[in-house]
Amino acid sequence: MLSFACHDVGLLDCDCKVSAATKDELLAIVADHALKVHGVALNGTLIDYALTTVKSS
Repeated sequence: MLSFACHDVGLLDCDCKVSAATKDELLAIVADHALKVHGVALNGTLIDYALTTVKSS
């Protein structure tokens, strides 16, 4: 299982934590959240940065 938290990319006021079985599923959830909640459309650079903070369990 892979997990991502907005807090880990510096969004200290966001408690969003998401998990998914695959990288593609996780990125889809993260991209949807980023756009709907933060008003940010993820580009390649932001995706690459986000992936550096993904945890595997």
